[in-house]
Amino acid sequence: MRLAVLAAGAVALAWQPPADWIERAYANGVYPRWEHLAFTLAAHLPWSLGDAAALPGLAGLIWCVAALVRAPRRTLGRYAGAALSIAALAALYVVWFEVSWGWNYARAPLATRVRYDPARVTARRADALRARAMREMNALAPQAHARAGAPLDLRALRAAWFPAVQRVGDDWTPLVGAAKPTIANPFMVATGTSGFINPFALTVQLASDVLWFERPFALAHEWSHLAAYAREDEANYLAIVSCIRSPDPVIRYSGWFEMFLYLPPKAHYARRDFSPLVWADFAAMRRRDARHINVLLAHWSWQTYNAYLKTNRIASGIENYNEVSRLLLAIPLDRRGLPLRRRVTHP
Repeated sequence: MRLAVLAAGAVALAWQPPADWIERAYANGVYPRWEHLAFTLAAHLPWSLGDAAALPGLAGLIWCVAALVRAPRRTLGRYAGAALSIAALAALYVVWFEVSWGWNYARAPLATRVRYDPARVTARRADALRARAMREMNALAPQAHARAGAPLDLRALRAAWFPAVQRVGDDWTPLVGAAKPTIANPFMVATGTSGFINPFALTVQLASDVLWFERPFALAHEWSHLAAYAREDEANYLAIVSCIRSPDPVIRYSGWFEMFLYLPPKAHYARRDFSPLVWADFAAMRRRDARHINVLLAHWSWQTYNAYLKTNRIASGIENYNEVSRLLLAIPLDRRGLPLRRRVTHP
């Protein structure tokens, strides 16, 4: 049985699903049904269902190690049996990961479904977009700060986000909501991880130290992962596009703020380039990071995630986050702030 599970895990890791099958049968096929079921199961829980999904694996690991330690004679056969059990447990989670969410990494890039023009990716256009982001941040800061203490308007965020994910490929309605508390929060805070989705139960977690002006972007980013967009640049792109098209000043400020952070920076910024409120937000981010981040743990965590992304067909690893600037420059938007659809020519 353990060998059968190991074989299933090896097949799940080795199989490269065709992109057209993923788009038709998985991302817009069986996955939406699972996403709806997972949301229904988790929606009314006060904690992350993803934590509950991970705990049996942890318990199984502890049981295997404890059984080995308590054995009257630790023979080579017992060591081999314990190693086989742990490997089989890992393989079971590999299969669960791929079927539950991981196959979305094999989805064709977002740029293949919208009007994408690489000729638009120039330093001049990047400078112009950065200048606009700075103007928008300065203009929105007073309105946004006036509502800094208010709860995030989830309905307004979803209203801006849902048309964007449909425009770039989804033909179904993702069910999304507020982030759930997680036992992983201390690790997230110490490593500078703002959020993640648990791929086993499709629950969204945000770190407790995410600042109010970061929260709309961070939540829309994780929602985009739930909507079957696994790549980090695409989740960033959908989060930014969603936020900047929202009429809510907090949400829109969050979008322009994050866009600025991901665009290529200038060599130097003068004090007059930003309003005092924007400078205060930059300072708040620096204070939070200096107070909470463990440098060694964060380095290990991001190196591990870099390897994970490369294993899942993202060749650039964690640099994929920054590749959102390419999408922002190359994809034109319509009057509603949505990506233009790709022109389809027929023979």
